[in-house]
Amino acid sequence: MLQSFIRNPFNAATLTICVFSALTIPDFVNLHKAEAESITDCRKLVTGTYLTTNSGDFGSFRSIITFTEDGNFFATASNQSGVPSVQPYGNIQGSWKCTSDRQITATTLDFSYPTATSPGKIGISDIRATFDAKTEVVQATATVRFFNLNANPLKDNAPVAGRFTFTGQRVKPRQ
Repeated sequence: MLQSFIRNPFNAATLTICVFSALTIPDFVNLHKAEAESITDCRKLVTGTYLTTNSGDFGSFRSIITFTEDGNFFATASNQSGVPSVQPYGNIQGSWKCTSDRQITATTLDFSYPTATSPGKIGISDIRATFDAKTEVVQATATVRFFNLNANPLKDNAPVAGRFTFTGQRVKPRQ
């Protein structure tokens, strides 16, 4: 009976698909489960507040960055009040997501305040960061672009205004 079933080309194809599916679906489910566990591990690793040292096209400065468990990003920086090469700007907010078990991407926004020589702007930064579980250190690169206040930086594009890197240590209770 099985031989006559297999001789029919449609039945043979059906059997092949069934066998292939039976062999690959468990691998797909396990892969999906592993990816979900990797994201969970990443969130646990990343979540927290970090004291960072930053350097690049905007000079050297310090910042405090918080990554929340639900994917929000908050930061304040030591150069926010303005320095010769940086227009004053407000607090930085955005979102982040895991791209692997120890890497994230983030997008942040802030407002640059108008000065006597420059209009107000919207700043957007695209960040890629890697976290070390043992040392609780983050290392990242950020690319910054500026838009006029009427633009939509989430949909529009602008030339890169600068780049910087930062390294940060997780803040933990001292006692």
